[in-house]
Amino acid sequence: MKAIIITLIIINLSIYQKANAVCEAYITDEWPDSRYTVTDISGDNVVTDNQTGLMWKQCPQGLTGSICDTGSVTTHTWQQALDLASIEDFAGFTDWRVPNQKELRTIVARNCYSPSINTNIFPNTPSNWFWSSSPFADGPDFAWIVYFGNGDDGGNGRDVGDRVRLVRSLGQ
Repeated sequence: MKAIIITLIIINLSIYQKANAVCEAYITDEWPDSRYTVTDISGDNVVTDNQTGLMWKQCPQGLTGSICDTGSVTTHTWQQALDLASIEDFAGFTDWRVPNQKELRTIVARNCYSPSINTNIFPNTPSNWFWSSSPFADGPDFAWIVYFGNGDDGGNGRDVGDRVRLVRSLGQ
């Protein structure tokens, strides 16, 4: 009986919740809240990653509000995502773009899953695939995607509908 209770205590100490995500305490948290600066610019929330110098839209495309709870997440083909980024005017900036694979992976919180992102900073991020702008070597009809359910990445056909989170480089 004592062994079962001790085991349950150890399990409870090794897993903690970060908003809706399940985060593992045995993996170093390299994505703490302090890494990011959330700024409200006339009602539009942006997130600056102080480590990479990238500015992200706080909400996935289709969601708005201070906790990304208004609207619904939209899906786009790869070309639609690129086209959307080229005309996006958000928080007074018009240089938004679809992140490349390396950039998108910088916000994957490897210590969390369901979703694998800091949900205090990026609330209501679905555990789904998100487009990158990076071509995939399997052929011209594929591009890299990142799965925010567990942080995996892979390739997908560019004609498939996936989610989008836009980024911009600071100083532009």
